[in-house]
Amino acid sequence: MSRVGLLIVLFLIGGFAVAQESVSHLPATDEANHPFEDGKDYFSYQEPLTLPPREDNRIPIQFFFDYDCRVCSSAQDILELYSQINRDRVVFSEYPVATAKARFSATVFYSLQALNADNVSSALMFETAEKSQYIKLAQQENLLTWLEQQGIERSHFLQTYSSEQIKQQVDEAVRLTEDYGVFTFPYVIIDGKYVLTASTLYNDDYALAVLDFLINKKTIANKHKG
Repeated sequence: MSRVGLLIVLFLIGGFAVAQESVSHLPATDEANHPFEDGKDYFSYQEPLTLPPREDNRIPIQFFFDYDCRVCSSAQDILELYSQINRDRVVFSEYPVATAKARFSATVFYSLQALNADNVSSALMFETAEKSQYIKLAQQENLLTWLEQQGIERSHFLQTYSSEQIKQQVDEAVRLTEDYGVFTFPYVIIDGKYVLTASTLYNDDYALAVLDFLINKKTIANKHKG
């Protein structure tokens, strides 16, 4: 996959920029549709991502996050709420941001998934919204103690955390982060075309309105395409 230079700089309210090489799919700002504007309220990929077609025709919402993020927990709540209300129209999935040198969040996330502890992952995201708590829980012993308080057995978590299966999933997270051009978090991709970041996701009503606008926009475009 060819790579091009990063073309936009976002002024984010919250979030944390990920050091990231230039990638092939990058948000552009070439549309301006009332009531929300491309390049201001949301961003568009110059070259939309190629996603596998869905038989149910639901629009995918992909949420890229990191535990070291003060906006990600509230963004998750907004996206889950919207997805529950519109479950016949959208499908929601979560992806940890990962790079070759930053694998902590992805490794913890996939370990908790393997242990059927998605609720603990959400609790950790909420807990680490405060930077001081992230710094504390990023230390293994503190994290293990916290996980025990959530009902996760220490030895079971460590065995899962160091497994080959988790390593492969984290490698895939690194690839997705790079291929999708994820350079900040939270970073939300709608049907491989539109992008929302912390500058929109910081506010419930605003974020829900922009989401609805973009989902309607994609629904109409997909119908015309069909």
